[in-house]
Amino acid sequence: TLLGITFAFYYYQREGQKNNEIVTGNIYMHFNETGDELYLQNTFPETREEAFSHNDNVITFTVDAKNEYQRKDLYYGITLNLGDEIENKTRVKPEDIMIYLEKDGVPVVDGIRYNDWNEQRIWVEKIAANTTNEIVHNYKLRIWVDENVIISDTDPNADYPALSWINHYITLKLSVDGELKTMNMPLSVETGDTMVENNKAYFMVNLSNYTDVSTYGLRSSDTMDLVIEGTNDDIEFSYKDSLGNVVEETSETLNLSYPFNSNKNIEVQVFVTPKNDANGETDISITLSKNGERIQSLTKHMNVYGNNFCLNNGFNKLYDCILASDSLAPNVSTAISNIEAKGEPNLNQTAPTYTYVEDITEDVENVYSVTGYQFYFGDSYELNPNTGTFTLINTDGSGRITDELSDDYIGYYTCGATNLGYSSCSAVYKVDTTSVSGTTYTITKGDKITYKIASSIRSEVGLYKTEDDYGDSYFFRGDVTNNNVLLGGYYWKIVRTNGDNSIRLIYNGTTSNATGNATAVNGTTYTYSAKYPLDSSPIGARTADPTYVGYMYGKNFERQTSAETTYSNIVALTQYYFGDDFTFDETTETFKLTTKERETIAKTFSEMNETDTETGKKFYELYPYTCRNTTSTASCDVMIQVNSVISATSAKVQYHSYSSVDKDSTRTNEMSSNAKTKLESWYSKNIVGKTDDNGNLITDYIADGTFCNDRRIIDSTYNSGYLLNQTTYYAPFTRIYSDDNKTTNLKCSDDLRDKFSTNSSKGNALLTYPVALITADEVALAGGKYNGKNENFYLRSNGYYWTMSPSRFSSPYARAHVWSVYPTGALSDGSLVTNSFGVRAVINLRSDVLISQGDGTVENPFQLKLA
Repeated sequence: TLLGITFAFYYYQREGQKNNEIVTGNIYMHFNETGDELYLQNTFPETREEAFSHNDNVITFTVDAKNEYQRKDLYYGITLNLGDEIENKTRVKPEDIMIYLEKDGVPVVDGIRYNDWNEQRIWVEKIAANTTNEIVHNYKLRIWVDENVIISDTDPNADYPALSWINHYITLKLSVDGELKTMNMPLSVETGDTMVENNKAYFMVNLSNYTDVSTYGLRSSDTMDLVIEGTNDDIEFSYKDSLGNVVEETSETLNLSYPFNSNKNIEVQVFVTPKNDANGETDISITLSKNGERIQSLTKHMNVYGNNFCLNNGFNKLYDCILASDSLAPNVSTAISNIEAKGEPNLNQTAPTYTYVEDITEDVENVYSVTGYQFYFGDSYELNPNTGTFTLINTDGSGRITDELSDDYIGYYTCGATNLGYSSCSAVYKVDTTSVSGTTYTITKGDKITYKIASSIRSEVGLYKTEDDYGDSYFFRGDVTNNNVLLGGYYWKIVRTNGDNSIRLIYNGTTSNATGNATAVNGTTYTYSAKYPLDSSPIGARTADPTYVGYMYGKNFERQTSAETTYSNIVALTQYYFGDDFTFDETTETFKLTTKERETIAKTFSEMNETDTETGKKFYELYPYTCRNTTSTASCDVMIQVNSVISATSAKVQYHSYSSVDKDSTRTNEMSSNAKTKLESWYSKNIVGKTDDNGNLITDYIADGTFCNDRRIIDSTYNSGYLLNQTTYYAPFTRIYSDDNKTTNLKCSDDLRDKFSTNSSKGNALLTYPVALITADEVALAGGKYNGKNENFYLRSNGYYWTMSPSRFSSPYARAHVWSVYPTGALSDGSLVTNSFGVRAVINLRSDVLISQGDGTVENPFQLKLA
C-alpha cells in the first residue's frame, strides 16, 4: 500500500527545441529550457513545501513585449493544455494537479487546481498602449500532485489504485496567446494562504466578462452564474460582493447570478465555516457559466476554522486571544508578525472604504407625487460613487428640461420637483405612467433608483500596530465584529491593547445591539464643559474661552477687552438684540445688555448697517453691543462690540469677556468638566462595589491607564491658546484635520497636566476613578475620518458622542470646540463644548484577565474571569 507516501521522484523530459520561440505580433515568448511541454511520471502526492524543494517539476520562460504601434492596450494570456497521450499509460486527472505560477518572483497563481486543461487560461497580462520600451517578465510554472490524493489498493476512498500508479503520468503544454479576444480571465481566484476576517476564513473570487480588444464596444447584457460548493457536506458559505450585497446566513452551496456588460468586474468575498465547528482543511469547487454555458471550473484547497477559536486553541488570556484571532495564528509571536506585515493603515480613508452603487426597484406604483412644482427631466442619469448622489443628463445637449409632468416625458428620468434640482439628488425616478389632478403631479408607475453602500471587500479590517506611551499597541480597525465583551452587566467593545498589555474598552450599552444614545452612559447626553459656577447659573455651560477644551480646566480669569477681529457666528435673517451699554455680574460672571441713552432694539446685522434717519449714524454705532441673543434680557459669557458690519453674516468686533489671562492658565486642572463629572458619577454608582458571578469585584478587573486630553499647541500660526480674538488649533486638530497627510498619535503630551490617571505612575493622578473618554486619535485609527461618513465601522453608534481631544478655539465664533463622533460615523472638529452629546465610558482591563467563555461576537461576547 502506497498510502501516505510524500517523497516524490521523477522521470521527466521536455520536448521541443532549445530556446523555442513563439512570436505573436509584438509579444515574444522564450522557453528558457528545452520546450513548452512538461512530462512527469512516477511522481507521488506531496506537500507544497516538498514540491518547492526540487526544480524538476518546473518550466521557466520569459515574455518580452512592447506596444509602440498600438493605440489600445494589448493583452497576452498564459494557457495550459493537455500534452500528448502516451500509449498504454493513464493520465493523472487535472483536478489532482496543483498549479503554481510565479511572475518576476511574485506568486500570481498559487495552489490552484483546474478541473480541466483544455485551453485553460491561468494568467492575463496587459501591455499598455504606446509602450515603446520593451517590457520583460520572467515566469516560473511549477506543478505537483495534491498531497490529499490517496493512492491505495485497500482504502475505499482511494483516488488511484497503488498497483497501477506507476503507469500514471502528467503532460501539459504551455502557450502564450497574444491575440486575446478577452481582456480578462472570466474567473480568477485569489491564491496564497487562507485569509481571515473577524475569525472567519475567506477567499476572493473575481468575475469579468469578455471584452473585445479591437472595439472595446459594449455588448448586450450577459448573465454570469457562479456556483461555489464543497466537495463534501461539512462546510457552509456566506458572502459579500463589490455590488453591496451581503449575505451572512450560511448555506452549503452558493448560487450567484450577475448581469454583465463588457466593462464590468465584480469581486466576491466568500466566507467558509465548518459545520462541525472544528479547524480543518477542505476542497472547494468553483464553477462559472455564461448564458447557461459552463466556461471555467477549478478547485481550491484551503484551511477553515471553527468558532471559539481562542478557547479551542489554548488562548485563554484575553490579550493573547485578541492578537492570535486576528489571523487565527498558532501562537502570539506569529500573530504579531502577521499584524506587522499589514503595514500602516491609510488614515486618509475611512475603514472600511466604500462606494455607492445603484439600487433599482422596478415598476413601483405611485412612485412619486408632489403638489405645485415643475420638474427637471433627463434622458439619462449618472450616480456619483463617492457621494451617493445622482445627476440628470441630457445626451442631446439641449440643456436642462423644465416642465410640468406629462406623458411627453415617459421614459425620461427626474429627481422630482424643481426645488430638488437636477444634481445632488438622493433618488431618481423613471417615468412610465403619469397622472395630474389639479396641481398635484404623480408618477403613477415607474422605477425608483436609489443607492446602497458597497463596502470595500479589500478594506482594512482587524488589528494594526502603532505605539503609545508604554510600547506597542494593537488597535482594531474597520468593520470589526469580534471585539465584544460582557463585563459587569454591560456590553463593551475592545478598542485596542495598550503598550503595557492592558486592554482598552469603550462602553456600548446594556444590550448587545445598542445603538444611538443607548451606547452612552445612562442612555442620555451631556455638555462637555462644566456648568460653571453653578448648574443653576443663567448662562449654563461655558464655551467662550480656550480653557473649556480641558477634561479639567483652570479659571485664572479677569475682565478683558480684545483687539478687533472678524466675527461670523451670525444668521443672516435673524434679528438679534442690540444695546448702547452692558453690565457684568460678578456672581454669575455673565454680561447683559442695559440702557444708557437708548432702549435696546432687535435687528439683523444687515439692518444694523443701515443709517438712522434721526442721527445720520449707522445703527451699530448707536447700539454697538450684543449678546447675539433673540431676547433683550438674555445673559452671555462674552459681550460683542460691533465696530463695523461687513456683510449679513460677518462683522468687525471686539470681545468683552471674563476670560483667561495667559496660555498657561488654560491648561491647569482646577475644576472637572461636565463630561468627567458625569462619567465618574456613573462609575461610582454602577461599577464600584459590583461583583461577578464568582464574587469578584468588577473593579478588580480594571487597571489604571493614561487618558489623554492633548492640549498641546503645535501650529506655528494659530497658537494663542488664550486670546478670544485669535484662533487656536490644538495638536489633535493639526494631526487629524489634514486632507492629505492625516496622522495620529497615541503618545500623550509630556505635560502631566494632559495625562489623566488615578495614580502618579500613569499620569497626573487627578481621576477619582479609572474611567474617561476615547480620543479622536483612537477613533481615527478605528476607521473614522474628519467629515467622512462611515456607517460601517465598530465605533459608529448612530448617535452623537464626545471624545476628550481638543479641536480648536475659533475666534470668528468665540467658541471652544472638542472632537466628537457624529451619527454618520464622521469625526467632527466643530462641536461646541456646550452641545449635548453622549459620553461613552472608556476603561482599561488588566493584562492578565482570562476568558471564561465567548468568541467576541455580539451574539457570544467574551466573558471574563480573573487569573
